[in-house]
Amino acid sequence: MAQEAGRGVRQGRGAMPVGGRATRGVTFDTGMLIALERRHAGALALLRACRLSRAPITIPAAVVAEWWRGTHRALLEVGSLEPLTPALAQRAGELLATTRGSNAVDATVVASAAQRGDLVVTGDAGDLRPLAACVDGVAVEGLRHPS
Repeated sequence: MAQEAGRGVRQGRGAMPVGGRATRGVTFDTGMLIALERRHAGALALLRACRLSRAPITIPAAVVAEWWRGTHRALLEVGSLEPLTPALAQRAGELLATTRGSNAVDATVVASAAQRGDLVVTGDAGDLRPLAACVDGVAVEGLRHPS
């Protein structure tokens, strides 16, 4: 995925073929929504790559709660909003227990992505990678900060 998204995304294990259909979906975390809101070149390139490859984009409801400040409503239309179900909340809690983590939103993002084998796009890969290491099929890509 990083190859198609351009320089704004670090190289990783994403699977998005050039000019083809995506082989996996993408889950956005709060950092990705903030980057899109700020028109970060890497985030915009990644969104363009997702659209071109028709990769399904998921935004967990917990991410919206962390990000939402009453503006930029159109950003919520870039993907499907996923509700926080009891099963998803329990899986996120299990991830927190396993990793001894404390960020419920990060754990929810990874638990959400694990349901589909998605790639997670984040502004802080260091926080999500330990969580992703506890589940099968989830890769984490970090956005580069502008130089």
